[in-house]
Amino acid sequence: MVFAPWTIHRLWFKRSYGFALFLGACAIANTPQQDLAYARWATCNSTSATLERIDLDGRITFRYTTAGDRQEILQCLAEAGRMGPPLPQPVGVLPAGGP
Repeated sequence: MVFAPWTIHRLWFKRSYGFALFLGACAIANTPQQDLAYARWATCNSTSATLERIDLDGRITFRYTTAGDRQEILQCLAEAGRMGPPLPQPVGVLPAGGP
């Protein structure tokens, strides 16, 4: 069976587009641990701290301005996690250049 060059090109384009769409959808979804971490962060979010990232395993990394802010957020996250599945210890970091 012989195909015209434009037919092969169109078929290749459709397959490539479908594969790229599939890979894009995979990259968008959060893990269950990330969803849980986002929910806990929403409960404990403080105006003096900002969310840096949430890793695939659910580890929360946030920036804080004072040691008191850090301790308050860590305590809130610990309380929020008492009744649910465990997540890795959250990490608080100072902003670049310090407060």
